[in-house]
Amino acid sequence: METTNAPRNRDLLAAAKRIAVALGYTAAEATELAVELGKDGRRDWPTADLLLTALAELARRDPGRRDPGRRDLVGAVEAGEILGVSRTRVHQLAERPDFPEPRYVLAAGKLWARADIVAFDARWDRRPGRPPKPGRGSTIREVLPDGHGG
Repeated sequence: METTNAPRNRDLLAAAKRIAVALGYTAAEATELAVELGKDGRRDWPTADLLLTALAELARRDPGRRDPGRRDLVGAVEAGEILGVSRTRVHQLAERPDFPEPRYVLAAGKLWARADIVAFDARWDRRPGRPPKPGRGSTIREVLPDGHGG
């Protein structure tokens, strides 16, 4: 049997719970599988090894069970790649009323659903070039004095 190290075991259990949830399972499901693995000829395995093996098995069993919303989130860089614009332009577009609302706003930035960005791209009436500045319809010839700009 392994030497009892209570703080380490608590840390391992907490980490296993977080990983199980990230995989779309409950901590109880991961623990239950670890106990089953322990009964199945692995009684002498350390708890950490049983938990890691259980988590690996859960990840292998049903990859579709994971929360699809998590892997389908995009930041400004990924949204820019979808839209064919820079990260900076994504932030400018995000000010538009027809741009999708972010699913999460973190200190590191906003996260949008990939599907929302793809849908925006499909309906976005993009016009090449810079839009004219308000109140500036003058051409260069109108601005320069006679004899210049020829």
